[in-house]
Amino acid sequence: MKHTLKRMAAAALAVILTAGMITGCATSGGKGEKTSDGDKVLFTYADKDVTLKEAWIYAKMTAANYETSYSSYFGSDFWSMEMGTDEEGNPTTFEDYVKEQVITQIKRCIVLNSKAEELKCSLDDEDKADCEKYAKAFAEDEQGKAILKECGATEKDMQKIYEENALASKVQEVMVKDTDREVSDDEARKTSISRVVYATTTTGDDGQTKEMSEKEKKAVYKKAQAAYKELQAGTDIADIAEKAEYTNTDETFAAGESEEGKDFEKILKGMKDGEIVKGVQECDNGYVIAKLVAYTDKDATASNKESIIAQREQETFTKTYDEWTTDLEKDWKYDEAVNQELWAQVVLHSEESTQTAPETTEAGEEATTQAGAAETTTQAQEATTAAK
Repeated sequence: MKHTLKRMAAAALAVILTAGMITGCATSGGKGEKTSDGDKVLFTYADKDVTLKEAWIYAKMTAANYETSYSSYFGSDFWSMEMGTDEEGNPTTFEDYVKEQVITQIKRCIVLNSKAEELKCSLDDEDKADCEKYAKAFAEDEQGKAILKECGATEKDMQKIYEENALASKVQEVMVKDTDREVSDDEARKTSISRVVYATTTTGDDGQTKEMSEKEKKAVYKKAQAAYKELQAGTDIADIAEKAEYTNTDETFAAGESEEGKDFEKILKGMKDGEIVKGVQECDNGYVIAKLVAYTDKDATASNKESIIAQREQETFTKTYDEWTTDLEKDWKYDEAVNQELWAQVVLHSEESTQTAPETTEAGEEATTQAGAAETTTQAQEATTAAK
């Protein structure tokens, strides 16, 4: 579950920290603490000072989103879930993890902004006007107003955050502009099938998977054969699945990713869409009867092409970004570089979780579009890394 939380954290940070406009929540994130230390320097990176109030805004918006989006999925105490240990072996919580990711996000924005002039990136008058509009909407929103009040920030502080993220987005667009975006159907192909699998394994009370005996397997194979004859006779595969108490009939997969294994995938080559796979096939997890829905699922393949391009862009970005930050990161240590006494004032968990779904203001949607590209791609890499 902690890996799922990390993947969700990476994706959510990408949207919240760039848009900063998720509104309609019952809380501004956390218990509603206030600070008089908002103007104090929390950390310095690449010769740029970051104040507590700036990081406070990022962190509180993150917390507000999680409270509305994930508490119903993970429970109200998800902030306290253990995510591993720190460098000293002390247990860390999901709250600790997100707070560190917020700092990483701000650092990234600093680096990208520092390269803007070199890459000839800047905000035009329209960009600045948009950021001013977003900041005004944030400051007038009930939740946004609460966050600014907590840390002593102003509408101008919020505008600065928008402008920095918008500029970071422009820098990243330049960084990945030469990425190869040509992806063939063969490379991106997603195949869709409908199938019923008759398992030849059992799961014991201890959670261990055990192979059936040869006698048991023969009995399973006979059931699969009978079902195959029904399929040939025109019975809908969904009806066969219901009879077999099998619920996961639809599967869409890329090459090498079918649950039934690579040998099963080879059988599908050369078949026509809509055809029934000949005979009962032995697969990685039992016996399977199947119907090819689409050897090349157009929608799924198109979506996969976009994913492949995004991954290529991420690789391009990461290579360049790592080169830029090698010296900066050489001696960087989160626990030492960040004033932990100040940072401890930021509490992300709340005493009560809310089930209210967040609403996004019009300005927030535009802000996400404008500034989200840079952070979304970057966070995708973090999600991949965290899930490993």
